[in-house]
Amino acid sequence: MSDVKYSPQPYFLLDRDFNILEFSQIGAEIFSIGDMFLELVDWESHKKATNILGNRESRAEGELIMKTKESPYALFDISVNWNEDKGHVICIEKDHRLAELESIVEKHRKRLAETNIELLEKKELVEKTLFEIKSLSCPFIKLTKSAALVPLFGNLDEELISQNEKSVLDKTQQGGYLEILFDFNGVGDLTNEGVEAFVSLVKELQLMGLQPCIIGIKPNHAFYLNNSKTVPDVPFLNSLSKAFNKLI
Repeated sequence: MSDVKYSPQPYFLLDRDFNILEFSQIGAEIFSIGDMFLELVDWESHKKATNILGNRESRAEGELIMKTKESPYALFDISVNWNEDKGHVICIEKDHRLAELESIVEKHRKRLAETNIELLEKKELVEKTLFEIKSLSCPFIKLTKSAALVPLFGNLDEELISQNEKSVLDKTQQGGYLEILFDFNGVGDLTNEGVEAFVSLVKELQLMGLQPCIIGIKPNHAFYLNNSKTVPDVPFLNSLSKAFNKLI
């Protein structure tokens, strides 16, 4: 092995068939390296990887879900440059984006709790407090150019949806999004009226040509949704991590 083993990032030297000829030491620490580079890539990303690696006319870049020793679904930035019949590939991990997103959501939850306690101590501001709590309970977070996250907090009632519906629809339309992810992990109790209002919001988004998705449904949530007059015809995912990987 040549001096490429000292590269500070995972580096691979490939032949025209994407066989691994050489690799860096840090690459061996992160990946379980075999004969072919595609063995390191999640099978659903094989076609995308082939398109990126197959561009031999100029330097190509892209994102791939790769299998590391720590995780079978790790997000990497890939850059490849071909010189004659040898492809030089650099992989830079990007999973920190998910950690940053989860940190933002957690900070918002803490802020909501602090705001709830502080404002409710002042009886003369009860109505204003409730309004502000409902507004904080339905933030709109941009994930990618085409997808946004709407984490819900507190009880899902009709007032929560009616107070935030216009904001969600306006931001969705202005941002040109294609997918809206509703996170139920922070939701407590549901009311029948709240579920019907939420289903109505989902239908409005679908009429606009968007794909809503629901994350983190709990058993008590499923009871209300199943008893709704119209169950929303949308994908249901268990976790924010799975939803994030779905967007890649």
